[in-house]
Amino acid sequence: MPFLEYKEHQVYYHQYGDGDKVLIALHGFADNGDLFKDIALKVWSNDYTTLAIDLPFHGQKTSWKGDIYKPEDIAHIVLLLLQQFKVESCTMACHSMGGRIIWGILPLLAKQIEEIYFFAPAGFQYTFTASRLWCPMWFRKRARNHFETSEGILRFFEVTHRLKLMNRATYLVFKQQLDLPRRRARMLKTWMAMYYFPMKASMAHLKLLNQYQVKTYFFYGKKDRITPATHAQKFLKQLDETELLVFKGNHFFVREKLAQPLKSWYERTQQGRLQ
Repeated sequence: MPFLEYKEHQVYYHQYGDGDKVLIALHGFADNGDLFKDIALKVWSNDYTTLAIDLPFHGQKTSWKGDIYKPEDIAHIVLLLLQQFKVESCTMACHSMGGRIIWGILPLLAKQIEEIYFFAPAGFQYTFTASRLWCPMWFRKRARNHFETSEGILRFFEVTHRLKLMNRATYLVFKQQLDLPRRRARMLKTWMAMYYFPMKASMAHLKLLNQYQVKTYFFYGKKDRITPATHAQKFLKQLDETELLVFKGNHFFVREKLAQPLKSWYERTQQGRLQ
C-alpha cells in the first residue's frame, strides 16, 4: 500500500495515472485524497502521476502521532515523495484548506514547484477563527481540552456567526463537523495545526512565485460562498504567470462534475503550448 514513513508517522497517499511528471495534491478540511481521483484519471493521467496525500487527522489510513503538524512536516513529506519517485520537481494542486498549506510550504519548496493548481483555495481572506490574534495557541489548546468531548464548541461557532465574524456557508460546514466526538477531535486538532500556516497569502509569497516563475491556475465555483474568487483577484493581478477560471458549482465543485470542463480547458491549454 502507498505509505510514507515520516518520523513516527505513517502518511497514506492515493496514486492515480502514470504520467512522467509528478503532481502532489492536498485536499481540504474534512476530506481526503480521493477528492482528486476523478480529475486525476480523466484530466491529468497521461501527463502526471498524481499523488494525493491524506493529510494528518484525515482519511482512514494516515496515522499521525501527535496533536499538530507544521509547514516543515508537510514540506518534508513532499520531498520524500519526490525522492521516492526519483524526480527533482513537481506540480502541486490544492483545494480549500490545502491553499493555506501551500502558502505554508512555499517558502520551503519554491525551487521544487513548477506549477500550482488552486481549487477554491483558502488563504486570501481574513477569518476570525483563523486569526492568531483573536484565536492564539493557548486559546486553541484550552478549547480542544474543553470541547473535544462535549458539544459546547457549537455555541462558540454560533456566537461567531451571529456577530458576523464567520459567513453562513462556513458556519454550516463547521456545524456538520461537531456532531460526533471523532469529528470534533479532527476539527480541533486541525485548527491547532493551522495556527502555524498563514491565514492569507503575503507579498513574500507573491515574490517567490514570480522569482521562481511558478505558473498558477485558480479555479472557483460560481456559487462559492466560502472562498469566492473576489478575494484572490487583487493578488492575482500581481502574478506574472497565472490564470483564473470560474466553473459551475459551489465550494465543493471539485467532486461535482469538474472533470469534463477542466479537461476541455486543459486540452486547450496543452494545444496552445505546442503551437
